[in-house]
This record gives sequence, C-alpha cells and structure tokens, in this order.
Amino acid sequence: MYDSGMESAALGEIVSVDDLIDAVALIDRLRAAVAMAAARLAEAGSWAADGHVSMISWLQHRCRMSHADAARLLHDGRFLERYEAVGAAAVSGRVSASHVGAMRNAVTTPTANLFDEHHGAVVDAIAELDLIDTALVCRQWRQQAEAVVDMPEPKVPERSWKSSTLDDGTIVGRFVFDPATAEQLEHAIATAHMWEGADDQRSSGRRNADAVFDIVTFFNANHLGEGTPRHRPHVELTIDAHSLLGPTDAADAANVANAITGTYRPLPGWVTDTLSCDCVIHRVLRSGSAVLGYGRATRTVTRDLFRAVANRDGGCRFPDCTRKIAWCDAHHIRWWRNHGETSLDNLMLLCSRHHHHVHQHGWQIVLQADASISFTTADGRHLVSRPRGQPRIRPPIAA
Repeated sequence: MYDSGMESAALGEIVSVDDLIDAVALIDRLRAAVAMAAARLAEAGSWAADGHVSMISWLQHRCRMSHADAARLLHDGRFLERYEAVGAAAVSGRVSASHVGAMRNAVTTPTANLFDEHHGAVVDAIAELDLIDTALVCRQWRQQAEAVVDMPEPKVPERSWKSSTLDDGTIVGRFVFDPATAEQLEHAIATAHMWEGADDQRSSGRRNADAVFDIVTFFNANHLGEGTPRHRPHVELTIDAHSLLGPTDAADAANVANAITGTYRPLPGWVTDTLSCDCVIHRVLRSGSAVLGYGRATRTVTRDLFRAVANRDGGCRFPDCTRKIAWCDAHHIRWWRNHGETSLDNLMLLCSRHHHHVHQHGWQIVLQADASISFTTADGRHLVSRPRGQPRIRPPIAA
C-alpha cells in the first residue's frame, strides 16, 4: 500500500493553498499506510529481535515517538487492518484521517463485530460528507448498533459542581453535567452570547464566561422568589459608611477592596461601586461588635424612578448593546459614591455586564439634553448611544 511517490509529493515545496490541501491529504494517506504496517509488524513480532518488550517500546526507541503517539499509531493501525474497506479508503484518500476518527469513535467493544458487517456501507455513506455530517452519521450508526446488541447498563453521570475561591475572590472549579443539562447550558450560553462589534477581541472562553455572568445576573433580577420583578438584593455586602460615602475617585476605587460579601469574600472597589448604583441599603449602627440599631431598607433607585429611566432608555444604553430592560440596572452617571444624585438626569440603564465594564474601566459618560449619551473610552474614543424609548405594545388581535 505504501507508494514511494507519496514521500516526494508530501515533501515538495508548498507555495499555494491548493498545494497545502494536497499535502495534508497525502499526510493522511501516508499515516494510514504507516499505521497499518505498524499493526502488521506488531503481530509478526519482528520488533522483539532488538530486545524490546513491546512494539510500543520499539517505536519509542527506534522511531523517536512518545508512548502516547506510539500507542495511538498502533490503535489506528489495528482499526484500519480489521476493517478493510476503511483502511483502503484511508490509504487511497477517499476518506480523511478525521473521517476515520469519527468511525473509530463510533465503534465500541460491544458493537465491533456488527461493524464488521456494516463498515463498507458506512464508508460509502460518509465519503463525500463534511465532518459535521460525518459525525452525525457515525453517531446515528452507534445508536442503532447499540440498540440491537447487549449493552451494559449505561452509567448516568452524576451532576456536580466543585469550586474553590482564590485570595482575590476569583472562583475556579470543575463541573460535570449529564447530556440533558449540557444541552440546556449550551443553549443558554449561545442565547446569551453577544458580539460587541469589530473591536471585540475576546476569546471564545471569555465570551462563554461573559454569557454565564449575564445568565446568572438575569436570573437574580427576575426570579419568582420573594420580591418584585427587580428583585434586590442578589448578593449581600457589608461596607462601612466612610468607605461607601467617602470622596474616592474612580482610580482609587478600582484598587481598593472596600466591601465584603456574606461569605466573607472581599470585593474590589469597582465591583462595590457597580452594585451600589442600584441596590437596597440597610443602615446598621454598631458599638464594637454590638448592634445598636438596624435601619429601614432604602433603595438607591426607587421603583418609580427606575420605570421613568426605563421608559426613556428602553434597554441597555451601552453602544450597540441590545439587552432589554429586564437585563438592566440603573447606573449613576456621576457615581453614587462621588455624591452623584439619584435622579432621572443622572441615571441610565446598563445591562449587568456593561455596568461592570464602565465601572471597571473608568469610561466617562455624559447624558445630553436630547437623551443621547456620549461615552469616552479609556483610550480616548468617543461613542454615542441614542435612547430606544418604551417598547411598543402590540395592538390587540381582533377575534
């Protein structure tokens, strides 16, 4: 099966994308031929003449391969040798290495004998397909095959979420979700994804994390537990009055952890400022460790005032953001900590993520007389947001 022309073609000069396509296809073909040869030679036992205890050991020492690479080569070769139509298609280039991988992943120990009968038909079915459709065909074959053979009782993964908190309040952890939960989670994250324009340079991992942030803040503000649809508080913070009301500028606030959560986690100043924009405040008088008085709850933004801001803004006012009112907090344009008034002329709606963003990065914001809002970014760019107004009410449908 090895064609000496493969080597010269694969090692030739690659100067165009077409050359690259041809070279990758040749590499797949050559690797398939090498894997099958390795599997045959492993069975022949000629590697033992050098004193090695296994073919994997021989490949490690004579071919300068890692243990993992040697084991994978033999695993692939045995698969291709057993299923002749798959091996022939791989060496001829009819299917790619990724096509072979999709078939290999579909075959389990209980279904291996059934694939002896079906592998030729599967190759014919996927040879002209892209990898997405190939994976779908292979998954369907696996499901149908497992339905007609004696399979062990499937193990349902136990859902778990384990996390730990670092010194700076960051949470790291590991989660395990069953397929049903995974489907719901992936759909929710996809729904919450936002593209922030041509300047959006976030990695996919960062976008996923931002989406999770949006999901949990939306739930905290709109769940059906006790309270109004704008349920406050979501989290409980403790802060001394001097830190909360003192004249601290934005640069200082970004570097001072001046509040702690109910779980004794310190928060940086910009997070505290974000949460205090739109919250419920309880005044607690203390003498040492003794509580002398516990004042009534006071909202920084009343329900009626929030409705007025929402009626004007219609949703998040961050440039190009389309989040609706239900996702939003009221933000003090002149920060509440810096004695900004809690009034219609000093408030605007920002979704939770963009609310944190403007506090963290110190964006300058000006509300104009026509209700447009001017943003100046940390690097000096100027952006404008115009109000959407109250969402239109759909007219009643005639009977």
